[in-house]
Amino acid sequence: MGEKKSVTILLIEDSQAARFMYKNILTREGFVVQEAETGEVGVELMQKHPPDLVVLDLILPGMHGLEVLRWMRTHPSTQKIPVLVLTNVRDAEQVRNTLTSGANYYAHKESVTDEQILEIVYQLLGMKRTSAK
Repeated sequence: MGEKKSVTILLIEDSQAARFMYKNILTREGFVVQEAETGEVGVELMQKHPPDLVVLDLILPGMHGLEVLRWMRTHPSTQKIPVLVLTNVRDAEQVRNTLTSGANYYAHKESVTDEQILEIVYQLLGMKRTSAK
């Protein structure tokens, strides 16, 4: 049973460099990655094809990550999708707001390794990681 069912992760991140890096980490692992540069595009993509997991930055042009999260939690097709917030924001109140708004996990970009990101993703998806690199 080496075949993993296709799992889609939506990456909502305005930094092209960060998107490129996270996409590489996730696609190497066999995940299908959709990218959105803004919260609005992320919401649009979710409405068309709800992903299995969302990796969300908070500081986005236009629609803030917190607004995306709150939108997700009020729509039946997206309210159960796990959300990993991966951001540079360290403000304690912002962290609290993010978690009370429905984020499943909050990580600071500079504090997590690629391996830790993958561990969190597998944990949120409720999947066992079969091939640790």
